Order: sequence, then structure tokens, then C-alpha cells
Amino acid sequence: MSQHEDQEIMLTTEEAFAAMFEFLNSYWREFKTANVADVLSDAHPAYGGQSSDPAVWEQWLQAVAIVHARTTGGS
Repeated sequence: MSQHEDQEIMLTTEEAFAAMFEFLNSYWREFKTANVADVLSDAHPAYGGQSSDPAVWEQWLQAVAIVHARTTGGS
């Protein structure tokens, strides 16, 4: 289970955009690829709305947590 799954975080449109950027940037750092098809394949939603790849889902939650911490002063 993810360390972030137990909390529901609401983001503004701007925060969601920043989270998307953070997610793509972390994907780039890990895989050194800019192939959008690879990202979309890895992040394709499965039943329940999460990625079919648990590692990608965890990367997404981490990106959301980073942006949320930045915009709320770490809370």
C-alpha cells in the first residue's frame, strides 16, 4: 500500500498542472525517454482509476504530494 493512499488531496487546476509536470519530470529522470506513448502506456488507468502499473501510480502520488507540500508550506 502506498504511503499516500490514505489521504485525499484536493488540487487546484494550477496545482494539478504542476503535479503533471512533476510526474513527467520524474518519469524522464528515471527512464530518460520523452516518448509520450510509453508514458501513456505505463500510466493507463485500470479499474478503480489507478494506473495498471503500481510503480507509476506511486510516482503520481509522489508528484501530487510534492506539489501539495510546496503550495501548503509542507503541511
